[in-house]
Amino acid sequence: MPETRNGFSLYRENNGLAYLQAALLSETGWVDHAFSTRLGGLSSGPLASLNTGFHVGDDSEKVLENRRIFFEHFSYDYRTIVSSTQVHGTEIGVFDAKNTGEGAFPGTTRSRCDGLVTEVPGLPLTAYSADCQILFFASQKPRPLIALAHAGWKGTLGDIGGRMVRFLEENYSADPGQIKAGLGPVVGRRCYIVELVVASKFQAAGWDGEDYLEPTGGGAYYLDLDAINLEQLRRAGLKEANLALNGWCTACHPDLFYSYRRDKGVTGRMLGFIAIK
Repeated sequence: MPETRNGFSLYRENNGLAYLQAALLSETGWVDHAFSTRLGGLSSGPLASLNTGFHVGDDSEKVLENRRIFFEHFSYDYRTIVSSTQVHGTEIGVFDAKNTGEGAFPGTTRSRCDGLVTEVPGLPLTAYSADCQILFFASQKPRPLIALAHAGWKGTLGDIGGRMVRFLEENYSADPGQIKAGLGPVVGRRCYIVELVVASKFQAAGWDGEDYLEPTGGGAYYLDLDAINLEQLRRAGLKEANLALNGWCTACHPDLFYSYRRDKGVTGRMLGFIAIK
């Protein structure tokens, strides 16, 4: 049986592969998605073992094989996946069949954005993280539509989740009350300490309550990205019943996740993907 925490469950396969899925999205019947862990690949050292990022000093052939292993499990060709160059911003890009394979190999990304949208069946959108939160979106009406958002502290400060909801509403007539969203694993509140220069930006944006930003007692602050992203989605009009909440801290589980903070920058990357069946 999978281990479930809030809206995401951890699945372990016999070949060593492990990943998380949200029942809220799986049960739609038309959405494929998953968030990878560090388990089941070929990478070694601090990148062991299922590193999916090209930019962290790993052997590219190992990264490609890791991606092949992961996507083959879900019956997708790793050579067709789509990603962007993540810049910790709030820009959103629309991707279609002509973008197939962008980001599948080193140096092939073309777009610089942290939000990805498609309505093309069989086109897997991907985003990468090692503490940042990946947000999964699915809207079925007026037509099937999926999206991903990569939310580090800068993207969260810029309300990338809320911006994505409004983008889908304004450009595709999606109803926020019908959009389903999952909040993937992220560095947790007690594992994420920021200095005053960052904390003051969140205070100025209205996130100064202790539910979101709490003094450590040493001049720094605990920042809760998960709570802020969740509240932004609520404010954007998503219903509680359509939210798969996160229960996993990337920093607290070195056996499962890479963590940029915990590992002092020397670490791999997990990926989140979503596709229309």
